Amino acid sequence: MVDGLGKGVKYAMFAANGVIFIGGLVVFSVGVWTLADRSFMERLLGSNLYVASAALLIAAGVVVAIISFLGSLGAYKEIRCMLLTFFVILFFIFLLMLIGGILGYVFRNQVDERMNREMIATVALYKNDSAVTEAWDSVQKNFKCCGISVNTNKGYEIYQRQNRIHFGGGQGKPKVPESCCSKEKNQNDVNNCMENPKDNTLLYKDDCYEKMKDFVKGHALLVGGIGIGIACLLIIGMVLSMALYLMID
Repeated sequence: MVDGLGKGVKYAMFAANGVIFIGGLVVFSVGVWTLADRSFMERLLGSNLYVASAALLIAAGVVVAIISFLGSLGAYKEIRCMLLTFFVILFFIFLLMLIGGILGYVFRNQVDERMNREMIATVALYKNDSAVTEAWDSVQKNFKCCGISVNTNKGYEIYQRQNRIHFGGGQGKPKVPESCCSKEKNQNDVNNCMENPKDNTLLYKDDCYEKMKDFVKGHALLVGGIGIGIACLLIIGMVLSMALYLMID
């Protein structure tokens, strides 16, 4: 049994594991929120890092929450092999969270050009590719925007230039998707919005690229910060577990 300083380290480890457990729940929650609420954007990002980072957060959150119990049990029972196992697992999770945090910042800095190219390219696939159609409709409804601006053109004009088969205009033919128009209006207003899109007829006329970019960059910053923050917490857990390991006879 440890005493004196050893007991202080033991109680500090209990407290650290409590904080680590809460951190694991936070990481898990952010990962679930990303997959459940914003995974529809993946097809337009030009990268699968967004959803991959969410899956990584979920897995890491679960493992961190579980492993905190192992560390607490090892400290309570003063079992050296359990403390050593806790240290090793925590070290690998530390590397995983640190890499994940760094990737979040890298992705944040690289998202602009890649996402812009992907969004412009996929406009031509609207109504020809169900995944693209669903992604654009979801983005336009959730972010209250329409299309993507190229040069000085309005964002909603890209449908007429890039996808004339479905949005070439003409009598009774749409120039923008229905998802650019308000669902709160009556059907005549919706049809007029689709056939004659203007700043005063479109409810959703903002540039989707700008709105997505702001959201994705903010989220990547959040993911990167959480990853690096939890990694720092794990260092405390590793130091305390090794200290207690060395103090137990």
